[in-house]
Amino acid sequence: MATPTGYRGPVLPIASQMPADAPDLILRPASEADSTRLLEWRNDPEARAASRSTTEVDSEEHATWLTAVLADPDRQLLICELDGEPVGQVRFDRLAEDRHEISVALAASARGRGLSSRLISLAVEKLRESSPRAEVEAHVREGNIRSQAAFRRAGFSPSGKEADGFLVLVA
Repeated sequence: MATPTGYRGPVLPIASQMPADAPDLILRPASEADSTRLLEWRNDPEARAASRSTTEVDSEEHATWLTAVLADPDRQLLICELDGEPVGQVRFDRLAEDRHEISVALAASARGRGLSSRLISLAVEKLRESSPRAEVEAHVREGNIRSQAAFRRAGFSPSGKEADGFLVLVA
């Protein structure tokens, strides 16, 4: 996985102020019980198009991956719920002691509702509760304007570009 070399920028605060009538988003740890839902979100054509790996994943491969992620202390997989209904996931992969990569996916039914930047902000805040010095980076396809905008609304700023067509944004 390519990462920008030498990034040691400031840790920026994440703004999460929302109107009082905004829907209730929460994050909870993922579990094996989320496997079917996570596989569905992973294999969604729009999600695959935005991912590093664009191939469809079969259930056996997914089950092996999920078991490994849930057991890995350097990875956090969280489910986002909107008013009690699962609508997306966020994953943090530790790249170095205080540096993490964030990956986000929303269910197709939850897209276009302005949830992604709130999910990103909420997830980064949650990570920083246990790792206050955490630097977070997102790797977003250059053509994925909606995702770039969501990360920018969540307080991320451009940090570089990878040779494989991904922009790096940091918070």
